[in-house]
Order: sequence, then structure tokens, then C-alpha cells
Amino acid sequence: MNKSILFPPEEPENWEDWGKIILRNGGTVFLLGNVDTGKTYLARFLYHQGLQKGLKSAILELDVGQSEFGPPMTCTLFSEGKPQKHYFIGRFSPQGAFWRCLTAASLLKKEAEKEKAELIVVDTTGLVEGAAGIWFKRTKIEILRPNFIIARERESELKPILRHFSYRRDIQIFVDQVPQNIRRFSPQERAVLREQKLRRYFSDSREFQIDARNLALFPSVQFFEKEKVRGTIVGLLDEEGWLLALGILLQGGPKLTFKAPVEDSEKIKAVEASMVRIFDPENFIIKQNAEERERNDLK
Repeated sequence: MNKSILFPPEEPENWEDWGKIILRNGGTVFLLGNVDTGKTYLARFLYHQGLQKGLKSAILELDVGQSEFGPPMTCTLFSEGKPQKHYFIGRFSPQGAFWRCLTAASLLKKEAEKEKAELIVVDTTGLVEGAAGIWFKRTKIEILRPNFIIARERESELKPILRHFSYRRDIQIFVDQVPQNIRRFSPQERAVLREQKLRRYFSDSREFQIDARNLALFPSVQFFEKEKVRGTIVGLLDEEGWLLALGILLQGGPKLTFKAPVEDSEKIKAVEASMVRIFDPENFIIKQNAEERERNDLK
């Protein structure tokens, strides 16, 4: 986890325009914007402001590519100063996994509501353009039913999404200009950041074996019997389907060998393969599925 979440960020521009309205009664705040528009920074700020106002606050991190509070390729519920739940997506981009991302959003919000969160801040990916991006964000907003949308745009790129909600009496929309000082990262820089985070994540891992007969395996049992599965990053899931940890599959077959930062391997009830493979686990060279790599370059 990024330790910076423990320290309140500086007040963003235009805070006075909408901040007091949001904090007056709490609710769900949906952050909408392209990549590199400061959504995560704003999520952290709102989270801390909510705490200072005495609101039980939570962040739904739904950015599978550039996660701040959970492992890469996951969606996370962050509250009470730490991650509470992780949902495994298995990709660095929502494209190709729209339904899983929408499922994660719905389930994590329900968990936040179970915790009686009074302010829920939804941090999302930067996929907002094109037919797929518009449909995806529109559907996610419909599922989460936010009280507020904060739209951070550079020009008018969010209008195709916002027009679907401009008539709604149950959603208040604030359009905020992206600050000029926010740095833009290239797809290559984002890929490097993901690799660095994965390296750190697996730096404190151990190897262990589990009998494949005792696990639910996805996409299939046959997949884990193939010779070329070595190095595949997998999600190690508990009895409720939540992610316990990411793992690296070191050997397939009847006895599966993993490397993962998990203490109690007996809690692992299912294993799901991702679209990403550590081509050389010893030297940590990442190899993505070609289709997945292309989607990330476009994101």
C-alpha cells in the first residue's frame, strides 16, 4: 500500500465550489476523468476530509491498471486506514473484462455499505472515450448510483457520458477543470510503474504447493496442466471469492507450486489465471498476452 494515503494531500483547486456540499451529508462520489487527471489524488483528499468531518469514509478503487491501495489487476475497498477487500480482475485494463469490473464495483460498494460507510469515494480508470468507454462508464454509474459526479476534464471529452445524467435529479454533477500542473505519463511509463509495483509486491513471497484436486481452477483444470503455464500470475481466492493474494505459478500439474506473499495457504480455495505472465520468474521479466498489451497501450 502507498503510505501517502496516511497523510492528507493539499486542497485541490475549486474545492470550495463543491466540497462543502458533498461533506454536508456524505453519500457516494463518482470521480470521472481521463488518465492523468488527478482522480486518485482527489479520492485521497475527499477521504481525509470525510474523516475530519466525522464521516466514516471509504474509497472504492476501481482502477485495475494503476492501483494505489491494492495489488495490480484488482479492485479494492479501502477504509479504516487500510485495504479491506480485493476483487481479482486479472488484467491491467478493463477492456476485455468489463463484466468482471462491473461486478467488482457492485460487490465492493455493498461491502462498504455493510461497514456503514457514510462517504464512499469511487476512483475509476481513465477509459472514458469511444463507444466502449462511454458504455462502460455509463453502466458503472448506473450500478453504483452515486449522489455526486466530479468530472475532471481538459476540454469537453466527458460530455458524451455526462449527457446521460444531466437530467437526473438524484445526481449532482460538478465539472472541474484538470489542473495544468498534473503530469501525463506515457503508456511505457505506466508499464514500468506496474512492473515496479509487482516486483515490490512479490519481494516478500514464499514458495508452497497445493494439491490441485483441492482447488477450484479457472479458466479450467486443463489450463493448469499445460507446460507453458509457468510464470502465470494468478489470483489466490478465499472461500467467498475475495482475493487473498496474487501468486506466481511456478509449476502446473497435480501438485501446483506457487510463489506468493501469503501466510496461510490453507485459506486458498480457488485459483484464477490472469492475462499476464512472468516470462522469467527468477529475473522477473513480464510477458503480457499480446491482446492485453495492445489494450493497455490504447488505455
